[in-house]
Amino acid sequence: MKTLNDLFILDGMKECVVLAGHRGLTKNVQFVNISDTPDVINFLDKNHLLLTTCYGFANDTEKMIDLVRQMHDLNCSGLIIKKNRFLKELPDEVKLLADDLAFPIIDLPTERTLGDLSRHILNYLNDHEAEQLYYALHVQKEFSDMMLKEYSIKQLVEHLGHFLARPTILLNHLGEKIAQSHHFRTDSMKDLNRKVIHKVKENIEAARSGSTFSSPGTDDQAFTTFPIQTKRRYSSILVILDSLTLPYPSSQMAIEQAGNVLSFTLIKEQAINENARLIKNNFFADLIDDRINSEEEIVSRANYYGLFENKYSVCAVCTMDPESDSYDAHQLYEKKLGELHNYIYDQLEDEIAGSNIEATLFTKEKYFVLILQFSKYTDNEIEVVTRFIDHFQQTLGEDQSISFGVSYPFQKLSDMSVAYREAVEAITYGYSLHLKGFINFYKPKEVKELLSTIPKQDLKALYESTLKSFAYPKTKEDQELLKTIEVYLNCQCEISETSRKLYIHRNTVKYRIKKAEEVLNCSFHDPIDSLRIRVALVIGHIIEESETEERRNLLQL
Repeated sequence: MKTLNDLFILDGMKECVVLAGHRGLTKNVQFVNISDTPDVINFLDKNHLLLTTCYGFANDTEKMIDLVRQMHDLNCSGLIIKKNRFLKELPDEVKLLADDLAFPIIDLPTERTLGDLSRHILNYLNDHEAEQLYYALHVQKEFSDMMLKEYSIKQLVEHLGHFLARPTILLNHLGEKIAQSHHFRTDSMKDLNRKVIHKVKENIEAARSGSTFSSPGTDDQAFTTFPIQTKRRYSSILVILDSLTLPYPSSQMAIEQAGNVLSFTLIKEQAINENARLIKNNFFADLIDDRINSEEEIVSRANYYGLFENKYSVCAVCTMDPESDSYDAHQLYEKKLGELHNYIYDQLEDEIAGSNIEATLFTKEKYFVLILQFSKYTDNEIEVVTRFIDHFQQTLGEDQSISFGVSYPFQKLSDMSVAYREAVEAITYGYSLHLKGFINFYKPKEVKELLSTIPKQDLKALYESTLKSFAYPKTKEDQELLKTIEVYLNCQCEISETSRKLYIHRNTVKYRIKKAEEVLNCSFHDPIDSLRIRVALVIGHIIEESETEERRNLLQL
């Protein structure tokens, strides 16, 4: 049965003011009667609530005192009057009697009609579903007001636990605690808290969708989970203990209304975090794209994000592995990456928080970027980075394959842009080999690798103009001269060492070198000439390997 207190969630009752008899607001209400006649007492009974304008008692305080005493003797619920209609003020004698008898007298604002209020109350008393709806709306309004007043998530969860008189926990999508009500202050409840969270993590998918579980270590107590939607891929989780014994009219609808407010608050906090993340990523983009010219500004802004000068740093970039080179697969990959972006970002943040590595996370275009810092960078640190990345890849599981490219170490923060390009080059190289789920560390290119990136026709032009007739030796003598040039330069122009490696006399070496210098119009002891010829000789090997590969491919066809 409902009490007078319960009625205050109704629209018509929210503006009412209790004039006297506050202690009697716990009286039960079963029926509503409207009357302005002096003999209304003849039509009242136990648990009846009377609504009146007090027209029949406007000028007779004694009659009103008698009515209050007689209604109290009948165990009536209370009296709702329109004070300003005829009375203007409730007589002091009536107030004193009502307070003494704990008989509630409530003032209804003039603009409200008795008939409309009676209809609301009767619907509420007679319709359980309507009652639950009213209760849910009351909860929704109360929590919405708290949200508008910028109550924190912790305060909202605490209030919900107090409102339901049940221990309440809010968990994120991974089952990790965000906030909890005050019920978990004792050691036994702290232990139960840990067990409940463990149970949720064991059944994370069921918990996200909303389920009822038996509480660990108890026979009859249960807890229920409710999904709290956010902008993340997976929902957060509201946990309410002993939820199956919630007193009427507490309902799932009311809990869902509170959950909606929690959802909006979480989304608001996520939006604030995303804005801060955007500012951080804009700084990184400015740094990478060389839009910050002041070394002092770079250091100052980097320090704000936990990056410090003169530490050994490496840049690691990662992204989701594409599943195919086809256009449709690429489109699907882009969509999938968009859906998983926040999830992966959160996972990376969790991985950083759970490790001993000093790291700052950024994003740039499709890449997640980690700047990891160490006091030194040896093989041990390389192993630490490898373990960190490997553990993260395993955490994501097989359904979300992700690859990493790691830069060469650097110390000056202004070199971060170079390190980023190295990391991107490392991951791009891994993809060029059709790898997935890999970790590729950047290695500085050798001269041969650098030259291989130049168009073949440009290499040929440089090769032929430098070595002239030796570029494509047709006679045995030219072949011997070319071989002698290469060995001579590799031996740092040492005659004796060259003769020993070629198994020829010293004078033969001198003769051949002199002749080669005449043909090429250069001096091998001149650093510039020597460098040009060394480069040309490397180009010759590149051209030879390329032509060999082409012939092999033709034979396979």
